[in-house]
Amino acid sequence: MVETPQIFKMKGAIFVLIFSVVNYCHGYNILVMMPMPFYSHTKSYLPLFIELANRGHNVTMVSPFPLKKPVPNFNEVVIENSIEKLGMDQMDARDFEDSGFFSKIIGLQLFCPKVIDLTMESEGLRGFLNDTDSKFDMVITETFFCQEPFIALGHKYGAIQVSVVPVALSLSLARVTGNPHNPAYVSSDMSASDQMDFWQRSKNALGTVLGHFATHTYWIYMDHYMRQQFKNHTGFDNMPPIVDMFKNISLVLLDNHLVVSYPRPYLSNLVEIGGLTITEGDKLDEEWEKYMNESVDGVIYFSWGSHYPTKHIRPHELTAFMSAFGKLKQRVLMKADEDTLPGKPDNVRLAKWLPQASILGHPNLRAFISHGGLHGILEGTYHGVPIIGTPLFGDQKGNVDFCEKAGYCIDVNLNTITEEILLDAINRVLTNSTYKENAVRRSKIMKDRPLRVMDNAVYWVEYVLRHRGAPHLRSAAVELSWYQYLLLDVIVVWGAVLVVALLLLRKSIKCICKLRKTKSKKD
Repeated sequence: MVETPQIFKMKGAIFVLIFSVVNYCHGYNILVMMPMPFYSHTKSYLPLFIELANRGHNVTMVSPFPLKKPVPNFNEVVIENSIEKLGMDQMDARDFEDSGFFSKIIGLQLFCPKVIDLTMESEGLRGFLNDTDSKFDMVITETFFCQEPFIALGHKYGAIQVSVVPVALSLSLARVTGNPHNPAYVSSDMSASDQMDFWQRSKNALGTVLGHFATHTYWIYMDHYMRQQFKNHTGFDNMPPIVDMFKNISLVLLDNHLVVSYPRPYLSNLVEIGGLTITEGDKLDEEWEKYMNESVDGVIYFSWGSHYPTKHIRPHELTAFMSAFGKLKQRVLMKADEDTLPGKPDNVRLAKWLPQASILGHPNLRAFISHGGLHGILEGTYHGVPIIGTPLFGDQKGNVDFCEKAGYCIDVNLNTITEEILLDAINRVLTNSTYKENAVRRSKIMKDRPLRVMDNAVYWVEYVLRHRGAPHLRSAAVELSWYQYLLLDVIVVWGAVLVVALLLLRKSIKCICKLRKTKSKKD
């Protein structure tokens, strides 16, 4: 039987379909390195890793936080949690925030080596680093948050490298990923607007440059540290410089969302995944449903997130909160680690855990008192809830400032908070309908997108897998030195040429004038 072109094409299409299905069913082998004791970070990205496993990929995660229930295709390497050795459970992160301008710039670089040292002491981690049997197609790390040395795993396995980033893209991160970063409108301290006057731009430029040099100095140390730590482990021979490995990152997943940040340009190798964990919320159980429904005057929800313990609330803050809450007709639902708090009025209910998404989405919720953490702000924005922001540290001040400028938040400074100040902020949010209207408007912006955040994140992870690291997304900017990137060599050379040309022109004019004068005298 002679095959016609149509039959041949049909067989080819069937073969491609079968191959694609087999490849999908087999999936790729993905290593996720989350060995640090930062549960809030791991929890933020975990839904993505689980979704990759659900879609047929073989995911192996190294972490001190085991899953609550097993997931098919999801393998765990559970290591020791160094949080107690580090003393993070006793630290008040606000102490770092109060230490000045330069501490904000280099604070993370001072903190990270201690965290890495304690994490590297883990027997489980050292055992995994000696593994020689596993093969991985992709390695996902939180590279630029105290985990720079683990970029070496991409080299060990010859794998595609993906980095998840929990904070705004700094100049240093932008440079090694080829993304533009202009301090004229991109803030360096996570709290300034994109509309800066001369002095603000001056301060921002100084902070950006100092931060850049501090980061590169830190990376030099991390390069040495990486080689010392991994020299006795198998597979880490002939490692290139750590900055060159950074430049080999195929995809950056940035924990940010355009709805709560100022516009800035990104290349296709950077994808925002802020809002990854947001859901509409399940139906409340009978107890909480009854509580919310019976709150005829509404509910105000208070949460400072899962990372910051309420035992660190300072006495004057606690007094202001309890006194103000006691004068409200609304009920206050407060996430707290304690069973009771001094001065707690009857309309305040404490709980150690709350179904936050479901509460924020309930029609009787009137306002959200938040510390300004990105995920809490995003959840409040998604559900169209007005916010009273009480920022503690880090990017929280910037998040709250942005929402305040967008018209659905009021910033309350904890250093100067009093009962009167807090009560005034709450009453303004409750009685001025523009706060609710602006919150709803922002919610619509957030929900108006072609793909869910999860689907978009999975698409780009699979995209770089399908295209073997997608080198076509890599900008030539990563190979330029700083003076080439800023065109300083071009400016200097052509500036010198222009100066020489002007000098020659000046000299020529002088000579011509002199000759004319000489000729005039002879005549």
